[in-house]
Amino acid sequence: MSEIYYCIFVAIATYLLGAIPNAYIIVKLTTGQNIMKHGTGNVGTMNTHRATGNKLTTIFVLLLELGKGMLAYLVTSIIAKKYELDMLSLLQIGAFWNILGHNYSVFLKFKGGKGLATAAGFLLLTNPLLVLFWFVGFAVTTAISKYMVLGQMVGTILLPIISAVLLPEYVRVIVPASALIAIAHLPRMKGVLTGKEPKMYYKERGAKKDKK
Repeated sequence: MSEIYYCIFVAIATYLLGAIPNAYIIVKLTTGQNIMKHGTGNVGTMNTHRATGNKLTTIFVLLLELGKGMLAYLVTSIIAKKYELDMLSLLQIGAFWNILGHNYSVFLKFKGGKGLATAAGFLLLTNPLLVLFWFVGFAVTTAISKYMVLGQMVGTILLPIISAVLLPEYVRVIVPASALIAIAHLPRMKGVLTGKEPKMYYKERGAKKDKK
């Protein structure tokens, strides 16, 4: 089989894994609510807490989101090793399409989340230092600004830059993935600039969907 077919298979498989709307399913099963009508409307871990106020439910969703990123990595790496394909090239495809699936899920009419937890799962197995780099940028920015969403954006933007210096071989894997995450966060940057964006927004339970 031509290498292009393996690449297509990895793209489809990782997209479908990413597209599984864990937060939507768990919130629906546990509360009967539609997570997309709560808080930010985001189908992800943080909005699970906003919709349910339940830490155990939130942690469970986080583990599921990390898990689908890890599973996507395993599928990608197994294909690369079994058919002797370039690992980093295939990881680039797998990471991008896995996050794309989470952010634009075919099961939710191409709506979804922001891709952070899914990306973290994928990158943890790629190289744990990549997640550490992101977390440092996130933690420092959030501590200074008190805006979690700004910390998420800055951590995402800094990740390729830090990696280019310390782990340059992974830059081609990170850049497309980081671009998807940054794009998903852009709409909320206007609120940060105007001071209308909630700061530690995970604390706000049951808020109406933000229309910004």
